[in-house]
Amino acid sequence: MFQHGIFQVQKFHLDEQTGLLLPEPFEVLHFPNAYVNVGGALLLDKLIGGAGTTFGNANAFIGVGDSAAAVAVAQTNLQAATNKVYKAMDATFPSRVGQVMTWRATFLSTDANYAWNEMALFNGSNPPTAVMMSRGVSAMGTKTSANSWIATYTIAVP
Repeated sequence: MFQHGIFQVQKFHLDEQTGLLLPEPFEVLHFPNAYVNVGGALLLDKLIGGAGTTFGNANAFIGVGDSAAAVAVAQTNLQAATNKVYKAMDATFPSRVGQVMTWRATFLSTDANYAWNEMALFNGSNPPTAVMMSRGVSAMGTKTSANSWIATYTIAVP
């Protein structure tokens, strides 16, 4: 299994009076992931101009779920049975600076309020039609309506 890139979760409390995110996260987590077969194949196809949907702003989604099942290269979706949510990219993402590409989605106070154990990057919001590029597993904690979490996926080409 080829591991590449980093998933990150930034956890922000909401200001009780304004309802806005406080400027500094109260916790930041990082964990590795692995490309899955279908995502790796599509990534290579896109490098040579092959067919398929890109992971651009109009198509890319970060999904989170509550399954702690280990990553396997044959997986095509989050492993959670019911607690899974797919969020579209924030404005201006994905972005590339130098040789680093970053995807980012914000899960607001009403989104995905359950234990987060898995995260993945997709080129659509409806697997299995959408292709999952990579998936990571980590006990990230339980998100509640008292906060918003920002999920980021970053890859770098040396």
